[in-house]
Amino acid sequence: MNANEWIYRFKSFLLISLLFFIPGLGACSRDADMPQPQVLALADEKKPADGEQQVPDGHREKDHGHGEQQVPPEGHQDKGPGHEEKQAPPKGDQEKEPHGHKEPHRETQKLEPGGVVLSPEEQANIGLKTIAAEIRPVEDVRLLNGVVKPHPDRVALVTSLVAGRAVDIHVNLGDRVEKGQDLVDVQSVELEKVELDLIQAENRHILAQADLERIRALVEKGIVAKKNLLAAESQHQAVLNEIDSLTKRLTLLGLRPEQIQAIRKEKTVTTLHLDAPLSGTVVERNVILGQAIEPNQPLFKILDDSVVIVVGEAFEDTLPLLKMRQPVRVRVPAYPKQVFEGRITFISPTVDPQKRTVQVWAEISNHHGILKQDLFADLSVALGASHQTVAVPLEALINADGAEFVFVEQGGAFIRRDLILGARDDRYAEVKRGLRSGERVVTDGKRQIYTKYLMSQRGGPALGGHGH
Repeated sequence: MNANEWIYRFKSFLLISLLFFIPGLGACSRDADMPQPQVLALADEKKPADGEQQVPDGHREKDHGHGEQQVPPEGHQDKGPGHEEKQAPPKGDQEKEPHGHKEPHRETQKLEPGGVVLSPEEQANIGLKTIAAEIRPVEDVRLLNGVVKPHPDRVALVTSLVAGRAVDIHVNLGDRVEKGQDLVDVQSVELEKVELDLIQAENRHILAQADLERIRALVEKGIVAKKNLLAAESQHQAVLNEIDSLTKRLTLLGLRPEQIQAIRKEKTVTTLHLDAPLSGTVVERNVILGQAIEPNQPLFKILDDSVVIVVGEAFEDTLPLLKMRQPVRVRVPAYPKQVFEGRITFISPTVDPQKRTVQVWAEISNHHGILKQDLFADLSVALGASHQTVAVPLEALINADGAEFVFVEQGGAFIRRDLILGARDDRYAEVKRGLRSGERVVTDGKRQIYTKYLMSQRGGPALGGHGH
C-alpha cells in the first residue's frame, strides 16, 4: 500500500468520526440554553388549591361544569390489553350539589303520568277529603225550582183587641221567645172599665149571697113567705151571670185566668199583658214605648222556623209522577253542601194559567235554623231507584275541556282518571268505565289538586318534591 492510500483512509476515518461527534455537541448546547419545563410552569401558573394535583399544561379539559379532570399525558392513554390503570378522581373534583346539600336526582322523582304527590302538610292545608266509590242505586229524580216559605201554622201576629198605650216593652227584634211570654204591657181605658164592672159585680154578688142566706133562714123559720126566697135566689143568679159574662169578656180582651181571679179577689185593675202565642223568634216589631195602640194593629210577628215549607213549581209533564208523602231532598245555593230532607205535603189542584205550572209544597225540618225565608231552593223529588251500579259522588267530578274526570288516591299519589258516565241523580253519577268499586276519589280539595296537575303538565316543578 503506497503513501497516498494511507493518507486517503486516514482522512475518511476522521470525517466519519466528526459526523458522529458534532450532533451530540449541538444537542448538549440546546439543552443547556433552554429553560426547564417545571420552572416555566411555576412561573406561569397560580399555586394549586389544597387537595388539587398539578397537571401539565395542555392536558386539562372541562367536565361539564364539575371542575377539571386530569388527562393522561400523550402517549400514555392506551397501553394495550392488560395495561389499563384506574385512577381515583382527584380530591376536590367530586360532583357538587347546588346550595351546599345533596339531593336525589330528579329522574328518581318522576311521577306516574297524571299523578300529583302532596305532603301531609299540603293535604291538611287544602282540607283534603276522599270517599270510596261504591256499588249503589242511582235514583230517578225530578228537579223542581222552589222558594223557602214559613210554615203557615208556625207564624203568628201579636195584636191588641182594645185601644190603649204601650207602657212597657219586654222583647226586642230578633229575640227568641217562649209561648206565653210577656211581650208588651198595654194600658187601656176600655179594659179598665170592664175590670171595674167586674169588681162591682163581685161586690153585688157578696151582698146577694148574704141576702139569700138570710131569707133562706127566715123561710125555714116560717117568718117570711117562700116567694121571697125565690126572688133572692133569682137576684143572686143574675149577679153570677153578670160576673161570668164580664169574665169571658176580659178573657177575650187578652187577660189570663189568673189575672181575672186576682181582680175579683184583690179588687184592683191591671194592665193588659200581650203574650207570645207560640215559641219562636221575633222577626217584626212595630211598637215603641208610649205609642198609642189601635185594635188589630200588628205589634209583633213571631216565626217558628224549626219547620218550613219549600214551595216548588212542577210543569204539567211532571205532574203525573208526583204523589203525596213522596220523599224530597232540598238544596239551597247559600249552603251547597247541606242537604235537607222532607216530604210532599200539598199538591195544588189548580194550574197557573201564565206559567203552566202546579205548586208543590214540601215540609222540611229546619232544627238549626239554616233555611231562611225566601231563599231560592232546588227540590229533588225521588221517584224510585234504578239498578245497582258503581257510582261516584257528584262533588268528586271535575268537568274541563269537554271531559269529566276524578282524582283517585293511589300509592301516596293522586291520579287523574277520565270517566265514562251514565245515569245520574242529585247525589251520584253512574260510572260505566274508568273506576272500580272501592277506589277512593277526592271530594274536597279537588280544585287545588287539579291546579297542581296542570302545572306539572306544563313543565312546572315536580310536585311534592323539593323545589328551589
